[in-house]
Amino acid sequence: MTPEPITPAAVDDQEEVFAGAFRSGDISRAGRLYHRDVVYLSPTTRLFGWPRRIEGRARALEFIQLTIGGVRNIDYVLDERAVINRDSAYTRILFDFDVGDRRLRSVYVVVYRYRDGLIARQELYYDPDDRLDEVPARPPATPGEPPPETREEPPVR
Repeated sequence: MTPEPITPAAVDDQEEVFAGAFRSGDISRAGRLYHRDVVYLSPTTRLFGWPRRIEGRARALEFIQLTIGGVRNIDYVLDERAVINRDSAYTRILFDFDVGDRRLRSVYVVVYRYRDGLIARQELYYDPDDRLDEVPARPPATPGEPPPETREEPPVR
């Protein structure tokens, strides 16, 4: 049986799950998106003394959690996306966060490769030597709207 090809809607759903996990500060909420044997590649690893290639869901989630440990008020926004072929996709992410009294933005590209409908390889691309953009402060929450970390996450297709 051939797995279903990845679709733009599936990528959108996946990125909503990531947005909720980052917003809550708990990346384990996105763990269900990863194949148990996922390979995670990112230039950020060098900043933490980790190997460039991280293998396995638990280690990938551990590393990602480490990278967000010192930041607050994360906004993870899917800026653009494309399905490359039946088992890979591209996304461009706007990643805003607070450090101290500054609001910063990291813009990066992620290429996903899928196996059995799960992320089998995640490759992040950005210039690690470039300066982060400073962005306006995050607006206060709208009265009556639930906090971001309590909003429902869409199902993964």
